[in-house]
Amino acid sequence: MYTHIEDNIYTIPVPLPGNPLKCLNSYVIKDGKRSLVIDTGFRMPECREALTTGLAELGIDMNKADIFLTHLHSDHSGLAPELASPSSKVYISREDGERILHGLVSNANLRYAEYLSDGFSEEELTHLNDSPSMKYSQDKPIEFTYVADGDMLSYGGHKLQVIETPGHTPGHICLYDKAGKVMFLGDHVLFNITPNITTWPNFSDPLGHYVHSLMDISIYDVRVPLPGHRQVTGTMAERIGTIIEHHGIRIREMLDIMDACPGLTAYDLSGRMTWRVRGKSRGSPWARRRRIWSTSCAAAARAGSVTAGSGAITRTETAHMGKKYLSLPSQCSASSWCWPLPLSSSSP
Repeated sequence: MYTHIEDNIYTIPVPLPGNPLKCLNSYVIKDGKRSLVIDTGFRMPECREALTTGLAELGIDMNKADIFLTHLHSDHSGLAPELASPSSKVYISREDGERILHGLVSNANLRYAEYLSDGFSEEELTHLNDSPSMKYSQDKPIEFTYVADGDMLSYGGHKLQVIETPGHTPGHICLYDKAGKVMFLGDHVLFNITPNITTWPNFSDPLGHYVHSLMDISIYDVRVPLPGHRQVTGTMAERIGTIIEHHGIRIREMLDIMDACPGLTAYDLSGRMTWRVRGKSRGSPWARRRRIWSTSCAAAARAGSVTAGSGAITRTETAHMGKKYLSLPSQCSASSWCWPLPLSSSSP
């Protein structure tokens, strides 16, 4: 099954069993000479069946097609080695491609010590690799073609600019067609849910990078935003403003908790914050892990850091650590898109 969007651009819904996101929007730019598939889904039968069926219906021959991965998460990249033909190029950023090749996507045990420092017990970490994102990641080596900010690709009459948008992952990238005002967003901007911002080894301040990347893409004229999950509601500018505001609210809540209860681990801090966790995974370690990711990243970006020795989050805020994020694009209204947002009255 596929849906025609416009001008040789199609989307194929790829189910994501066991994942609260439910479905991936895989995009196809059809070209008589060489087509492009944007993101692939998990390495599991349901994803494989949906994507290959959609490609067959579109008449796409993978011997005459390439793959573009917006980022390393396995719901976007897991099927790439199986889908690619010997002649296929598989585009990805170097940052994310090397993390896949080094096993940081397929083996959570490589981050076991980090999780313990966050405050998890050893018992809760027993089944680290049982998450679908780990189990259904790429299972064999693949040769990537690395792309970087400003690189240009051409498929189906669309000239596509690569835009680096680090934050959701260290090497997340988007594609922009200036002529058609179309942007393939991956998980950088989602309209019904807020993208998850997580910690990564050797990637400091992911939330700061993410907000800065949001501001960076705000200068682009986007008529057709194409997110990696769910549907589009409202405009890009509205959604970017809402996401930035959301993180500001979460940071203020976190700082208030830290002031009232100093010395908490990320695990304990996350348990004191308010959450809206949907689905059957509410009580699972992985549902809680997702809370901790956002909490620890907010701490690193705005208010403090996770100390590896004790695991405690300490409030190390200086006079506006956020100054390095405050170079707003001229098109943005500083009154509505201010990062970081003003702290609550209880914060110094």
